Amino acid sequence: MTRVLGPYLRKRVAVSIIGLLAALTGLMQLLELLDVTTDVLNRNLGVTGIVHYAVLRLPGEMAVALPLAALLGSMSAFYAMARSREITALRSAGIGLRRILVYLIPVPIVLAVVQLALSQYLVPLSEQSLKSWWDSTIPLEERPAQPRWVHTSNGVLKFERNSSDGRTLLDVGLYTRGAEGLLQLRTRARRADWAGNDWLLRGVTELAISGTAPPVDRERTRHWSSNLRPEDILQLDVADPHMSGTVLADVIVGERVSTRPRSYYEAVLARSFTAPLAAFIMLLLALPSAIMSERRGGGGRLLVALALGLGFLLVDGILASFGTSGRIAPWWSAAIAPLLFATIGFWQLFSCEHS
Repeated sequence: MTRVLGPYLRKRVAVSIIGLLAALTGLMQLLELLDVTTDVLNRNLGVTGIVHYAVLRLPGEMAVALPLAALLGSMSAFYAMARSREITALRSAGIGLRRILVYLIPVPIVLAVVQLALSQYLVPLSEQSLKSWWDSTIPLEERPAQPRWVHTSNGVLKFERNSSDGRTLLDVGLYTRGAEGLLQLRTRARRADWAGNDWLLRGVTELAISGTAPPVDRERTRHWSSNLRPEDILQLDVADPHMSGTVLADVIVGERVSTRPRSYYEAVLARSFTAPLAAFIMLLLALPSAIMSERRGGGGRLLVALALGLGFLLVDGILASFGTSGRIAPWWSAAIAPLLFATIGFWQLFSCEHS
């Protein structure tokens, strides 16, 4: 019986989750395309451009929709099984909710792997590809000047424009400080090109901020080594850039440039470890909806499961804001919501078993 029941339950729940994931992702795609279609057509990209935009946005929207799909899909599957009296038959045979949960463990494990693949690889890659493609539709010299400032390992960098791949910067200014934190050298360049391991500055003029050293003002080329990379340039305009755990660790130790406080990157790195737990927590919170009373139905348990699932997303989001802003410790901001709602889910599970 176990060989038949386990795969059946997993298939029933997984198909429901996948269906909800497709529906939610499609709805998000539709709403976003309604907002950006005019901009895409104004750049003469046509229908092909709309499709290309939608494909590049797909991983990010799937990552956002996955936890909610896990909740709604599980609720839908459990409620349908309760309505058809399948859950009643299982409980009569001595198979309770805890055993059903054990049978279903592979489902959240697979969803966690998908979540990791999306957040650690596909979303950062698609986000950078989208930014590069979108910027490439306007020639570099025709873009309006938009000064950007970034702290690097060699001082503060300012540039007016950048190429779509982040490998070329125009109207560059580099401000280097001395040991006492005072401005020591101002370097300007017409252009900076990524040379593979460092930047090649062209049309360089320098001004030494010193009472004795005369200013140097001559046009030449110069190599500039820094922790700034082309992919970092592409993330400067993104409100909440998605980074892999490796990149986040490099930013924290100073090997990559940062545009936000260190607490932001520490909190995001901590959340990258706890985010895959969301699918299991949603499944756990939805499981009591499988218990349906003959007289009162299962509407009450469905509402409780929905409220708890949405509450988990809300509390987790609020704590994430506290963590990224440095108000609470990064690991606490990532762990409190999963621990709290997992405890609530297990308490509900044991309560239903003894009711």
